[in-house]
Amino acid sequence: MAAILTSTVVTVVAPLAVYIFPPRNPNQTKQKIRIALDTQVDALQEGGVSRFQAPAGMAFVMADGGEGNSAGDPTFAGYLTRDRGNLRALAITCPHLGCSYAYDDGKRHFVCPCHGSEFALDGAVLHGPATSPLSHLTWQTGPGANEIDVDGINIGS
Repeated sequence: MAAILTSTVVTVVAPLAVYIFPPRNPNQTKQKIRIALDTQVDALQEGGVSRFQAPAGMAFVMADGGEGNSAGDPTFAGYLTRDRGNLRALAITCPHLGCSYAYDDGKRHFVCPCHGSEFALDGAVLHGPATSPLSHLTWQTGPGANEIDVDGINIGS
């Protein structure tokens, strides 16, 4: 009886586990993705943001996570922000349900159009339903004044 119960549970749980925790492709190794911003990194004003996107066939890798986001998850765009003198690169994927949020010029912070979550320029939650902050991206300045290098992976076909 125990063997039948165990095999039934494994038969049901295994496909769900693969769906929830998909295996990583061994050919996807981390690499730096060079991005040209629409502004020079040093010229980004206090309270300013610069949106950037991954090239075709590439994705950025989240450095941390919460709720629906996990460290190592892919995201396809982000924002470089300057808040209280600190520069941060934030993944564009909302932690609540994975929607792409946008910068609201009037409110001077990020707003997710799916369920109304709002986030400060440092990624902190200002208004739910999200309970976790925005995920960060690992980055560094590039050789050009308007370039950054962001950790990412090749997801090409």
